[in-house]
Amino acid sequence: MSMLAVGLCGTDVQIGAGHRGDVAGVLGHEGIGILHGVPGGDRLVAFNPVDVRDQDSILGHSFDGLFRSWVPLGPELPLSALQEVQPLDPVALLTLCEPLGTVLYSWELIERSAPAGPLSVGIWGAGPIGLLHVRRAIDQGHDVELVEARPERLAWVENHSRLAPVHLSVTGHRAPRPLDVAIVCAPRPAMASAVRQAADALRPGGTVVLVTALDAAAAAPTFVDATVGRVRRHNVCGNVDPELGMVTAVSHEGKPLVLTGHRGTSLAQLHAAESVLRADPGGYGALITHELSPGDAVDVINRRLDGQFQTADGSEIVKVVVRFPDGGRHG
Repeated sequence: MSMLAVGLCGTDVQIGAGHRGDVAGVLGHEGIGILHGVPGGDRLVAFNPVDVRDQDSILGHSFDGLFRSWVPLGPELPLSALQEVQPLDPVALLTLCEPLGTVLYSWELIERSAPAGPLSVGIWGAGPIGLLHVRRAIDQGHDVELVEARPERLAWVENHSRLAPVHLSVTGHRAPRPLDVAIVCAPRPAMASAVRQAADALRPGGTVVLVTALDAAAAAPTFVDATVGRVRRHNVCGNVDPELGMVTAVSHEGKPLVLTGHRGTSLAQLHAAESVLRADPGGYGALITHELSPGDAVDVINRRLDGQFQTADGSEIVKVVVRFPDGGRHG
């Protein structure tokens, strides 16, 4: 299978920077490729990175990922992990299918726990996944507050009208208003403090969505039972466990909260994400700030690995997509 485009994810940056123990030698799980040699001709496909049979088998994490021109299918990456998509211009936009699919999955969980109608939603972290959550929440008519540590990123958001209206707050200085839902998209090193802030901001009975892992050490400062961070492991690849995948977690202040999260997506969620992107390509495409060839992407990716968020000319690095020339070439 030849690759067309691959998006750089926050977890890719953490793995590449040595902040995670994943063993893949090649990163990348947000990709669009061309599947060759199938009946009916070549097909354009997106990837479902988490194996529904084994949630610890993850493309670009536990085995080599998509930042290469040619990716073989095999036991770790079977044909069933591919979702056919239809052409879209620019093709780079389709790399958002997988991250947007995870966002749609989160909102399916939110709809099970939160009251109907417009919600007050806080989103911690203005990386690409956080901004996809902002877009989805705004599209659904919710009142959104984005909490982010970097004023430069908030300034970038403010200058992109497709993300408005949204309340912008610097971490630790948010407006003191109760929230119905808190979506925590902070990177692992910042998870403990972000979850604590989110729990403090929620009304009793509010919902916390964990986008990234919350280990026991990070959960302990906020919740009486520090094992609740494992809730994500019970909602995998589109499935929902109504008992273990959505738990009541009590904060040290005695506030009951609904805690949930998930791992991976389903093919149906990837298909739904493609439909959302097709309906508003300009709005979602604005998140892709850098679409580069492999050679030109090296400096930008290295800057992200070094913890930088701006290029040499001062432009904000939000979402990077690497485009492979000639469809990666077959072979």
